[in-house]
Amino acid sequence: MFHPLERLHLLFDGYQRAFKVGSVELLLIQEAEQVYLIENRCPHMDAPLTFASVRGDVIRCPMHGIEFNLKTGAGNTPAPLAPIKTYVPIYEGNMIGIDVATIT
Repeated sequence: MFHPLERLHLLFDGYQRAFKVGSVELLLIQEAEQVYLIENRCPHMDAPLTFASVRGDVIRCPMHGIEFNLKTGAGNTPAPLAPIKTYVPIYEGNMIGIDVATIT
């Protein structure tokens, strides 16, 4: 089931906006003409990523500076760290959203 998040014409490079779908906090990002949809939570200490810096396909947690790949979710630390959850954005008409069946 499609859940709309944002109108496509409102996206631009540097766009970051948090959404809540059910009990899951999401972060929609556009950077370098790419759109990413991730869980708005750093797995290190559950810090929100709402104000994280983004460069290309890398997001940097504002709390401790840990960086994650926005495509794979993998962290850049040598220590074992859970990846951030990534989701596939769905396009429907002039909206971008998520298939709620994919939220866990």
